[in-house]
Amino acid sequence: MTRDETSPADRELLGLLHDRDLAVSATQLERWRRAGLLPRHVRKALGRGRGSTAVLDPSTVEIADVLTRCSGQGKDLRGTVLAWYMRAGTPGAHSRQRVPEPPFDPVRDALVWALRRSPVQRLIEQARRARDDKDTDDLYADADKFLARSPGLFGHPGRMREALLDSSQDIQPPPRGGQRSVVNLIALLGLPQGEVSGESFAQAMTSSGLHLGLDCETLAAAFEHAERDGMLDHVLNAARRRDVVAEAEAVSPERLARAREVARILGFCGSVYLMHGLLLPDTPSQQAIQAKIDELGLGEVAISAARSFNKVEAANVLSFCLEPFFDHLSEQLKEVMTEHMAGVFRRPGELDSAEDFMAGWLAAIQDARER
Repeated sequence: MTRDETSPADRELLGLLHDRDLAVSATQLERWRRAGLLPRHVRKALGRGRGSTAVLDPSTVEIADVLTRCSGQGKDLRGTVLAWYMRAGTPGAHSRQRVPEPPFDPVRDALVWALRRSPVQRLIEQARRARDDKDTDDLYADADKFLARSPGLFGHPGRMREALLDSSQDIQPPPRGGQRSVVNLIALLGLPQGEVSGESFAQAMTSSGLHLGLDCETLAAAFEHAERDGMLDHVLNAARRRDVVAEAEAVSPERLARAREVARILGFCGSVYLMHGLLLPDTPSQQAIQAKIDELGLGEVAISAARSFNKVEAANVLSFCLEPFFDHLSEQLKEVMTEHMAGVFRRPGELDSAEDFMAGWLAAIQDARER
């Protein structure tokens, strides 16, 4: 669409977006419409045979706003849709209005697309196809390439905070043992029936940090008991049969919305957990949230949710949160989060605003840099 062909309603829309410091073209608006993401303008009759004119609906402005904020140069439109879905229902960046929900079919298509191209899912499928030592060696070689490109684990925020506050310590990146343990776990799921012991599976789970709210000894005892009773293969086969792409293709709007809510709870708590390691001024409310995350064994999961909230990688988090078991864990986190939300960015007995609190945080970071 050329400038001369731009409708008055689109020119009005572009002007409103410009007022919000958002740069978008009429061509981009039309691309979103063809994809079924941006509604076409309603036509209003002028009367007395004078034809009709396009009228800009206020909801269209909010949709164009979030699409612009979630788009990026060279970014696949399906990634934009996923990022929009994760923001839907939250307060908009420019106004107090809630970000509108995207159409569900493009959301589901985007989720399936992202999961199919996910390196994690490709490793899982590769592990399931492994039948001999060569296949397993190829799996670990491909996993090493993926780990080399990935940001790695953050490490426990408490240790990171101690290192930042003590200028005599060198800040070392956390070892990749946790990631290696995740690959071990994937490989174990790919082994034939009867070749995995309860001890080895429990060790891989606890080393990777994915112990699902159970302490290491309890988890190990549970898997060893299942092995003695002949139930271990049944448990492992249930995990082996899980097809996340097929689940995404069949997911209902209600179930995906619940997974998103779980991801948001994990993401918020993970952000608090992560920011503690980056010198956020400490409060009892933060400590309560951090303690609950540690108790449930969700540290790395929560941090991953916080780090990938508005990216295509959010598909992995959504898929993870489709597992019903996480409903129970997230409800426990939500109780603590709701109880302590007001005190996360405010010390007890202080009347300072959140802005003052953030200013203190930036000052602490600056002080650490100077040291």
